[in-house]
Amino acid sequence: MKTSRYIFIIFLASLIFAGNVHAFPRLKHKSQTSCTAFRGKSTVADQIDYKYGIVAGQNAATINSEQGTSQDIINGWMGGFALQVIYPKGFVLQPELLYSQKGCLFGGSGVKYNIGYVEMPVKAIYRLHVAEVKPFAFVAPYWAYAVKIAEEGHVISDDIPSNEINKWDFGIGAGAGFDVWKIQLSFKYSWGLAQMANETYPIRNKVFTVSAGLFF
Repeated sequence: MKTSRYIFIIFLASLIFAGNVHAFPRLKHKSQTSCTAFRGKSTVADQIDYKYGIVAGQNAATINSEQGTSQDIINGWMGGFALQVIYPKGFVLQPELLYSQKGCLFGGSGVKYNIGYVEMPVKAIYRLHVAEVKPFAFVAPYWAYAVKIAEEGHVISDDIPSNEINKWDFGIGAGAGFDVWKIQLSFKYSWGLAQMANETYPIRNKVFTVSAGLFF
């Protein structure tokens, strides 16, 4: 849990830093209002906008095993906070701080794993303006840390030796969606790149996510 707190503190500090960085160009611009108004020019910093929001959605998760072991999909939820840094010409950077449920159900043995991660994806978005709707596509690298690991409903994260479970995860996601008014709807598929357990063959997360966000 201490690690998840550190992750939250780092994310919060980055939001404060981003806000301060954005404030300085604005102050400088105000002191030169007469000049910029006369010249009819504005800097890129003046065109950057910030929005904060909340996001929530549904995960359909399983694992990727090269051994061909049967795994079934399990459903979980995700939710948290997001920041939008909106640049000119349709580019948006959207870091998020989430709690995300992943895992799998082994079809042969019936063993079910539920893993709860504190996750930090960063969406690099390109969107278009079509009337009131803004469709977009994105890629989203992510980093995550498992704060809860349950097998058949029993929490075992504190009992499993660290050499058996890798609590750190990272990977890449890609998807699409649209913004309308203050609402964002998106669809994402994520591929985990970190091995979930120190076994003789790799086991990695695979997740399809449908999410909605509300931004202000």
